[in-house]
Amino acid sequence: MSLTIASRAGGGPLIGRSAELEELRGAVIHSEPVGVAVLVEGEAGIGKSSLLAEITSRAADAHYRVLTCTGLERASPVGYAALHQMLRPLLRHRNRLPHRQREALESAFGLADGSSPDRLLVSVAALGLLEEVASSTPLFIAVEDLQWVDKSTQHVVEFIGLRLGGSQVSLVATTRPAWNGGPGFQGLERMLLGPLDDAASRELLAEVAPDLSEAQRVRVLREAGGNPLALRELAIAVSGPARRTGLRSVIPTTQRLEQAFLGQLVDVPERSRTLLLLAAVADDSRMLDVLDAARLLGLDLGDLAPLETAGMLRVVDERPHFRHPLLRAAILGASPTEALQRAHSVLAQTVRDPARAAWHKAASTFERDDVVAQDLEHAGAQAQLRGALVEAAAAYHRAAELSESNDGRSARLARAADVSRAAGLGAEALESVEEAERIATRPETITLLATTRNGLALTTGLTGHSPADIDRTIARLKGPENADRRMDVLWAAAMTVRGRNLPPAEWRKVERQVRAIHTQNPLKPIILALMSPLGQVDEDVRSALPQLIPQLDQSPIGMLSLAIAAESLHDIETALTCWGLARERFHERGAPADEAQALRGKATLLMLRGRIKEGLAEAEFAARMARDTAQPLVEGMCIATIARGYATLGDSELTAATLQRQHELAAMHPLAMATADARWAAGIVALSENRYRDALIDLTHVTVHPTRGLWAIADRTEAAVRADRADTVRDSVDAAEGAARAYRSPFLGSLVARSKALLSDAEGNAKDAEQHFAAAIGMGEFSESPFSLARTELLFGEWLRRERRPVEARPHLKRAMDTFDSSSATGLAERAAAELRAAGEAPRRGPAAAELSPLTPQELQVALLAARGMSNKEIADRVYLSHRTVSTHLYKTFPKLAISSRSQLRDALEEGGYFK
Repeated sequence: MSLTIASRAGGGPLIGRSAELEELRGAVIHSEPVGVAVLVEGEAGIGKSSLLAEITSRAADAHYRVLTCTGLERASPVGYAALHQMLRPLLRHRNRLPHRQREALESAFGLADGSSPDRLLVSVAALGLLEEVASSTPLFIAVEDLQWVDKSTQHVVEFIGLRLGGSQVSLVATTRPAWNGGPGFQGLERMLLGPLDDAASRELLAEVAPDLSEAQRVRVLREAGGNPLALRELAIAVSGPARRTGLRSVIPTTQRLEQAFLGQLVDVPERSRTLLLLAAVADDSRMLDVLDAARLLGLDLGDLAPLETAGMLRVVDERPHFRHPLLRAAILGASPTEALQRAHSVLAQTVRDPARAAWHKAASTFERDDVVAQDLEHAGAQAQLRGALVEAAAAYHRAAELSESNDGRSARLARAADVSRAAGLGAEALESVEEAERIATRPETITLLATTRNGLALTTGLTGHSPADIDRTIARLKGPENADRRMDVLWAAAMTVRGRNLPPAEWRKVERQVRAIHTQNPLKPIILALMSPLGQVDEDVRSALPQLIPQLDQSPIGMLSLAIAAESLHDIETALTCWGLARERFHERGAPADEAQALRGKATLLMLRGRIKEGLAEAEFAARMARDTAQPLVEGMCIATIARGYATLGDSELTAATLQRQHELAAMHPLAMATADARWAAGIVALSENRYRDALIDLTHVTVHPTRGLWAIADRTEAAVRADRADTVRDSVDAAEGAARAYRSPFLGSLVARSKALLSDAEGNAKDAEQHFAAAIGMGEFSESPFSLARTELLFGEWLRRERRPVEARPHLKRAMDTFDSSSATGLAERAAAELRAAGEAPRRGPAAAELSPLTPQELQVALLAARGMSNKEIADRVYLSHRTVSTHLYKTFPKLAISSRSQLRDALEEGGYFK
């Protein structure tokens, strides 16, 4: 335990901290399941560690099981080290976890070989393990110096802290006030620990240093400024051998404390000071490793005794433990470079952990050394295998610095950039890319840098390659041996050109460059499909896409690209198949960042086919994963998709709230697809509220994305006709008609026929209007989109009633009403019911899902999977939740669906329009 604040004799309350202790106790110690996480913030020495120790003791007295981990300043970046320290006592329970979550933890901790686990999966597994054990024994987690805990563990602590919910798990972490953490930490409860007041300062000083003279007492009180550690250490400085170091109030308290600590070393033997430096450099290594290193310097166990006598260092759990982290920081800061280098060098020879040994080697050299660089690169590869991507990127970057050649340096920087991108460190990834691009000459490095930069542009919004940059990159990849590498670069360029809707000239240039490459690479027809002008596509390209599915089955990125290409050609069936397969393959590989993108694409097509609520659930899930994996562009696309789903169902309030979220992201990270979906959602709402000119403006902006522009053509036409601006859409409808023929798409053909019916009606041409409505319904029946078909039947029914043909109108209106009711699209259902009454028939509406309590998107996601026969643990692995959370969602779902057992789920979901 740190000695920063002394306790009263007999274990009484901390001096001057009674209020804070009681507030913390009330927040984190409960008799019922109420999970909570609290950050205790304060400057060095203010008493965070003592407060944490006291509340930990109180939790233990309340029969909480205590778990701990501690961060160390300037420690080697070894991923998940602190998490392993925290969860080690619980690992014997890991077999209770779902299969993939258990494997993720084992891989992260190096307990088993396996594929590199994603941080999100490790976080879910850690939370699941805590919930599992807490179901029988309440848990208290104490995290000391969170600002120095390894980054991978920090991410997990953030994830856990925001999701403790109803579990009986309490987490208290201490941190410096200057440390801000990630955005998630801002959502946790915080306690700011300030200085002691004058009375408490005097009381504490009297307890720790009763023999001070009055002059010394006044001086220490003035210099300490209410800092408990300063009161103790400065008292030693003015009264003991260290007094000759002096105190200078013009420097910050932290520096005065470090000077006081160093002053106390004056009378410590030199051999013991050398051992103290070894312990400071050793990070979290065992004392056995430190003593092995000490023997290489001629030291032995006897040199530890003076340090223990002085209270500076002791052995806790077989590891060296300093009286306070500032003592360690002071020693490291005051040691000459040569001494630090020597300490790292001997530790590199004795530390058993290869990764820590590699970092010690790197710290002991100030020259470029490929042997050390290779060792560090290997440490990075091992960290990557364990899913510790932040630490892996750091290892690759340091290895690059130590590389003797520019080729080695650029290759390792490229690897660092790629891993940083996967870890959500966009700025760091871009920095590595830019540094490597200046010196890279190897084709494989140039290619990786190009695809990484464009990957960053499409997921985080950072600057991608300009068209001129792409041209220069292609020029550097000459020769037939680099044909596939050129194709990889052009694929990345095509994704950027399409995603940002660059001018047509850029589309044509990429197409020309691709056609000039003679290769059987499956990316070639995919890129040509992506770059095809509206309604113009080679038949061989179109027919090639479905045949690529078996070839790309084990390439999820290729499958995702194929999905986008099929979408652009309005081959909805192929696209939906590919989105689903891409999602499955990313899931199998534990890559939720990419899985979120595939799930978003799948959600879009589910909505397009009329499975609105199922699509909404998938889109909400994708948005959560994108947020958890730091992909603001993907999150923005998901949120825009969600807004369109709510708008289609007629929920204007939820649409508005969701669009506000999307606008905030779009302000920083605009993307054509997200903009198009957001404007489409706003246009649908405006159309339902009879704000036709507003609807027309919004729906016209959907054309920033060519595919979305075609899908929204019927909505745009309806808005234009209602706003008396039919002339503004005629050319677009004609272009869409040509595209529908070229793509042979029943869905698009149905939308075009509905649009032409509305235009004919606006011209007063009833015969053509009826023919077009009939054609729209006929093609709609083949388009597998019952919701879109219902929209056409509603418009046709309304038209027939206005034409004084109510008997013919009734079946169309009734089918439309039933479809809208089953989908919970209440606004459209009411509109169809009103039209049916006006046509002379009283609507007989069955029980709609809207009459029951609505399911949350996560509840619906869980219920759909349960209805398909998956167990709770299988569902947990599928949707990145703990299986106890899955059980809770199902428990809440049953009464909302008015059922009492799992066997009734499928029927209830089908009846409510949730399940197809």
